[in-house]
Amino acid sequence: MNIELQRFEAAEFQCWAWLPPQAQEKSVPAVYCNGGDSLEGRLEYVLRELRPQMGKELPSVALIGVIPHCWEDDFSPWLAPTRQGLPYGGKCDQYLQAMAQIILEAEKRFPLIAQRKYRAMAGYSMAGLASIYALYRTERFGQVASISGSLWFQDWEAFMAQNRPLSADTRVYLSLGTKESKNRHPLMAQIGDKTRQAAQLLQQQLNGEVRLEWNPGSHFHDIPQRWLKALRWLGQGWKGEK
Repeated sequence: MNIELQRFEAAEFQCWAWLPPQAQEKSVPAVYCNGGDSLEGRLEYVLRELRPQMGKELPSVALIGVIPHCWEDDFSPWLAPTRQGLPYGGKCDQYLQAMAQIILEAEKRFPLIAQRKYRAMAGYSMAGLASIYALYRTERFGQVASISGSLWFQDWEAFMAQNRPLSADTRVYLSLGTKESKNRHPLMAQIGDKTRQAAQLLQQQLNGEVRLEWNPGSHFHDIPQRWLKALRWLGQGWKGEK
């Protein structure tokens, strides 16, 4: 399958864009994918399944991949120790500030609908944590998806409880593998409970739909399939926009 990506740079981040064929005729919604370096290698499977549905069961959607400088820094909301004893850099606020420039550049270059409702942010693992953190730091996205997100992160539960999403109508998708809690690290072993608690808290804080989906396997199991499920769910939020 031939996948044509258009590469660009914005706010000192390397990015790529995949546009559906329908974007030649009209502007389309966009999913901004944190960790675009990881997703890029899985795009063939995702698009092979997703593209035939666009313009039919699902709207036509563009994917914008954003490649971080460092996963442990750009996607962590504050300083915290890693399993190896080195610190997470806590630069997610700077990353989200850069995302504002990335959005402007993408909407200038490509036929994207320049409205909050038609923007989503998604990510896997630490990039999924950054997607949920964005709820509390920016109003630029009408939907977010955290796929096997690192919601075990130190002090994350307290942060969610003490803050409120900036836009109460945001739709949120969470997913997790059924075996991800089987981890020797004490924080990561709590990921099942932490994800359930996050979903319950978001249901209280938001008016928009909150979905928690369980997938078989551990953290690194069926990653392309998990991305596909998340993107389909986000697409349902724009149903009617063929």
